[in-house]
Order: sequence, then structure tokens, then C-alpha cells
Amino acid sequence: MHIAVFGSAFNPPTYGHQDAIKTILSQHPPFEKVLLVPSFHHAFGKTMLAYEQRVSLLKCFVRELADPRVHVCAVEDKIAVKGKPVYTYDLLDYLQRQHYPKDKLTFVIGPDNLDNWHKFYRAEEVLTRWQRLVVPQHKDIRSTYVRDALAKGVSIEQWVPKTVAQYIQQHQLYV
Repeated sequence: MHIAVFGSAFNPPTYGHQDAIKTILSQHPPFEKVLLVPSFHHAFGKTMLAYEQRVSLLKCFVRELADPRVHVCAVEDKIAVKGKPVYTYDLLDYLQRQHYPKDKLTFVIGPDNLDNWHKFYRAEEVLTRWQRLVVPQHKDIRSTYVRDALAKGVSIEQWVPKTVAQYIQQHQLYV
């Protein structure tokens, strides 16, 4: 199988993430599966909502996408060591060894992470063992915009799927 591994904070998942997923699924040859991997602890020290909450938001997001090829892959909490970040290399190595030993994995990043690729742990080894797909940004929709809007009491429905907005409201997240 050809599998795309799309890691992100998903803090929260947005229509920008959805656009990236559409781009991933339009690739040739096609990906049979897209794994959405929420960061357990961010490698560059970003402050994030609790992991469990982001996993729940991502499950809402995936249900609304309703594409059987797209899956939440919440594994970083299982491979993290003493609260340290899980690096791309470690994630891909774990997925390859434990879950997909015969499959072709491709790590997906956005253009912002391409600029920081040299800072990634074992970046050259990642490129040696796996493929990398840089997905262009078609929509300027970032999780930061959502969090800022929530802090100001502004509607977020133009940036996130309805079920994500409802979950955020119901659980009073980001306030």
C-alpha cells in the first residue's frame, strides 16, 4: 500500500488541513491511505491543547470528511519517552516496523515545514528511507486564526468543519 503520513498539531484541525488532504488524495500514483497523526509534544515547543482533546477534535474532523482512506492515527503518545517530542524519523520508523512493514510511507509537510526541514531530527535519513511530499498551501487557513477568533469571541465556522466548531463550543476549548 502507498500510505501518506500527515503529522500536525491539529490544534484545531481546519479547512486548511482539509485542503491539504484533498491535495494528498489527488496525487498520482494515488495514496490508498492517509494517516493523520496528531503531535503528542511538539518538536519545536508549540503550546497545544491537551493531546486527548486534539485527538477527539481530529476524530470529529475525519468523520465529517467521510472518506474511508483518511484515518486518525493517534500513536505518538504510545512512543513518546518521558514527555519528549516524537520526531518524524521515530514516528515513521515505528509505523514502518510495527504497522506497515511492507508498505510505502510518504511523510507529508507543508511549505512552512519545508523551510525548517534542516531543523528536523535526522532529516537526511528520513529522506533516505521514506518519501516526502510537500503540499502547497492553497488556502490561508491556520489553526492560529481559529484560536485568535475564539479568544475574541468571533465565529470560527469559516475556518473549521461544523462538527469541530460544535465540539470546541461544547467543551469550551481555547478559552
